[in-house]
Amino acid sequence: MRTILVPIDFTSTTENAVRTAADWAKQYEYQNIILLKTAGESEFDYLHIAEGHSFVNEESVNNLLEKTEQLFDQLHAIITEKSPDIKVSRVLSDWALTRSINEVLKNQPSVELIILGSDDSTSSTESFVSDNIISIARTSPVKTLIVPNSYRYSAVKNIFIPCDLNGVKRLERLFHHKPIIHQKDVRLLFLNINTSEKEDISDDKKRELEEYIQQHLTEIPSTIHYSHDKDIINGILTFASSNDTDLIIALPGKHSFLYYLASRSISEGIYQNTNQPVLILK
Repeated sequence: MRTILVPIDFTSTTENAVRTAADWAKQYEYQNIILLKTAGESEFDYLHIAEGHSFVNEESVNNLLEKTEQLFDQLHAIITEKSPDIKVSRVLSDWALTRSINEVLKNQPSVELIILGSDDSTSSTESFVSDNIISIARTSPVKTLIVPNSYRYSAVKNIFIPCDLNGVKRLERLFHHKPIIHQKDVRLLFLNINTSEKEDISDDKKRELEEYIQQHLTEIPSTIHYSHDKDIINGILTFASSNDTDLIIALPGKHSFLYYLASRSISEGIYQNTNQPVLILK
């Protein structure tokens, strides 16, 4: 049973991720969505503590658990309304979020995708899940879809793939995700960004990329683009916003979002991406 895992909290950001999961499951034939909530990740954010009291009493804990069940019910209803045939499972974990995800993955080998909601300028409340995106994406052994809060699902037609000319063979990872890239009417847009002002990309490097794509992805319409930008993240987002893309696929290597986010703030990377979801392949 092909399964999507969606970590949730009490924010519109993760609610939007759940909506996207329901649509994604329908398009790519997933049968099960697991909603994961950690029991104590931020209870002080959600409980009203009277002035002068610094403890959480039993009544408050019970109220939080009741609100959590209401949240599960609400999100369950969103999924079933969009995709009535999808099974919805609920997991309430006492572990920290990253460990909770790893436990679910260990116990549920059918999980093929994690969908994470990402805060952006439209988010009214900070999402606990969004705060943990980088650690989750780095440690997850399965592919991860990062969904900005302002994103509204539409059928994936144009897939944008930033790629590194010095790591052409990393494109092999695309072959393991044929259900996504082999959809009818899908078009692939490859982009290499040259960050050097002193030298241009060699014709041999360009030819290597073009021949590799022609050899391995012949049946899928694709175009290859080249640009110059000192800031790879900026170059990626500029291209995505001006070329009507529906999905960004991040591959390993220096053109990956995670590569740059390892040493730069989230606000300079994923949080700048306010329109398109980013699929990080493993």
